[in-house]
Amino acid sequence: MADIDIDALHPTYSEIYNVLGKDSDALLNLFKNMSGQQINLPVHLYDPDMVKEKLAARVQNNESIDINVASERYGYSRRWIRTAIKEVNKKE
Repeated sequence: MADIDIDALHPTYSEIYNVLGKDSDALLNLFKNMSGQQINLPVHLYDPDMVKEKLAARVQNNESIDINVASERYGYSRRWIRTAIKEVNKKE
């Protein structure tokens, strides 16, 4: 494990350190690879186009899709999931 002075960390890196489970090596790796870059994280963890592809594959396999479960899993609204499924059904 890397030896870093936790008490002297920039507040942003201190928060990242905590999120990483207080893993000094992971923090240093992140710092070395991302230092100086402006990072703007997307609101959604999953890419909308990839989610649509996943939903389309399930529709094509005649699998049932629970809108609530899909919404919670992918972090999109139930309305967005329903619309994506309707778009897939229109293409078929």
